[in-house]
This record gives sequence, C-alpha cells and structure tokens, in this order.
Amino acid sequence: MKTPILYVLTSSENDLYLEELWVSLFSLHYFNKEVTVKVLSDESTAKRIKARPELCAMIDDLYPVDVPQDYPAKERSRFIKTNIRNLVEGDFLFIDTDTVICAPLDEVDNLTVKNIGMVPELHGPFKEHLTYNYTVADTNRIFDTDTSDSPYWFNSGCMLVRDNTFTHEFFRKWQENWKYSAFKKNNSSDQRALLKTDHDYGYVIECIPDVYNAQIAMSLKWFYEAKIVHFWHFRKFFTPNMDFSPFFSHQIYRDLKKKGTIDEDIAYMILHCKNQFRNDSMICGEKEIGLVMHPINTVLWTQYKKGGFVHWIINKLIKYVSLYNRCANKIKRK
Repeated sequence: MKTPILYVLTSSENDLYLEELWVSLFSLHYFNKEVTVKVLSDESTAKRIKARPELCAMIDDLYPVDVPQDYPAKERSRFIKTNIRNLVEGDFLFIDTDTVICAPLDEVDNLTVKNIGMVPELHGPFKEHLTYNYTVADTNRIFDTDTSDSPYWFNSGCMLVRDNTFTHEFFRKWQENWKYSAFKKNNSSDQRALLKTDHDYGYVIECIPDVYNAQIAMSLKWFYEAKIVHFWHFRKFFTPNMDFSPFFSHQIYRDLKKKGTIDEDIAYMILHCKNQFRNDSMICGEKEIGLVMHPINTVLWTQYKKGGFVHWIINKLIKYVSLYNRCANKIKRK
C-alpha cells in the first residue's frame, strides 16, 4: 500500500483514546503488512506514546504539533484534525482512532479522488438523514448559512486527501470555521464546520466506497463488507453501560490499559470485532432509531436517571399517554 495512513491523537491518563489508537493500529498492520503510519499529536501525548515501545513500533513518524495549551482535550484534537492537510506532505488516508481495520486497504491507491474523498454520514443523502432538519437549523444558527441543498453531509472519520493547492486552502478554511463554531458558538463538532466549508466551496467533497467507513452505530448496511469499522463515541444516545459490544462499552480499551499489551484475548476480539456482540443484541427500525436520535430522548433519559419528582412525573406521563393511545386505537377500530 503506497498511500500513508494518518491518525490524530490527544490523550491523557484519564481517557482511553491512546488505547483506541493502539487497537486500530494493531488491526491495520495485521491486514496491511506494507503500510506507512503517521501520527500527529500534542507534546504531552507524544511523550505517552513514546513510553510504550509496543505501540511505538507500529508508528513510522510521530509528529508533535504545537497546540494551544488552554484548549481542552477534544478541542486540541480538532485543532490538529481540521488543519492536518497543512501539517504533512503528500496524499494520505486519515482514519479516526475509534476504528478497527478488517481487510487490506491497498485499493485506496487506485481510488479516483481529485481533492477530498469521504463517506457520507450514515451512508446516504443528506435529506434522508435522521437529523436533517435539526442539522440544517443548527448549522444555520452557528454560521448563518443555509445548507439544506447539500447533497451529502460527510463523516470525517475517514478522509482520502490529495496534496494540492486547493486542499490546503480547504483545510485552512475548515479550521477557521471550526474555531468560530467551537469558541464563538460553543459547538466543538468538526462536522458542522465541515458541512459549512463544503457548502462554501460548492460541495466539492467526493464520495468514496462506504466500506472505508462503516458507521455501525446507526447503520448496519455496510457492516458485512466493511474494510474499516467505525464504532463512534456515541454513548449519549444509548444506555449507560452499552455492554452489547466490548468496543461500544470500551471494555476492550480498559482491558488494554490495565494489561499494557495486546495479549491473545484482546487480539482475538480485535480480529473478530464483527462478531463481538451479545447474543441478545437487536436491530432497530427507523421509528426506534428516530426516537434514539431525537433530542427529547437525551433530555428525558438524563432527567429520568436523576430520580425524585421528575422521575415520578415522567412515569405518570408515560402511563397516561399509553392509556390515551390505547383508547384512541379502540375508537379508531370501531
């Protein structure tokens, strides 16, 4: 494989992002024997990486980046990611750390992408996205920009990027938009800023095959054929333990942090990530996913967990709404 693989990592002892990178790199090298890996990080994270010889052996080039020290961890990562094109030379394939590679990636060398290639968010047109209306409204609120005509909203977890004048300019603008969103509008998501930047340039991001970023938290369509499985940090939309998978629950990363090495058990889980699910896992339909993605779900669940009076009110509300629905259905049938 000729195209280098790039990762961005900012991490401390209080999180599991370094372990995520470790798992992703292990899977990458297992299926891609000849691959160049570059990791960009802040200074403190670079020191943590260097302290782990087993992890360091999987990295060809480690680039410490000068990042504002007052930035929180997430913002430090986004600061590097949104301008990564201007920090390294040559074409590259960027991959998020919360991924597992499941097949050789050498076909990336032959993908016909002029400037920037990504997989659409949830693998479909923007107007079919479950949060289309909310995303359009939120992007308009942040940037005063109407993105409703966007054909796709892209997921930045995997990006094939060419080295030319345009892509350098695009990433500089992306970082500029991200800084505005993060520090002026209190939204640190890099993808809102990405949507805005793609809009400004006339929707220039190209689609690459979905198998390079199978976003299985919300779409199983490409799971079977996936070359890269993207597990996502999606905790806020689900139950607190998420124990249906060691990757979603982060148990595999906690085990790796405790052991300090990828032993036989961890290696097996990584290489068989597609069947590391509980027997009682279920597939949800559009209605259930719509409820999970709706902001009211997050609000109600947060309040429900607090217990007390609000917990009692929600239970009563559910009881009376259910009673109303049963009565309404009976009247409709008659």
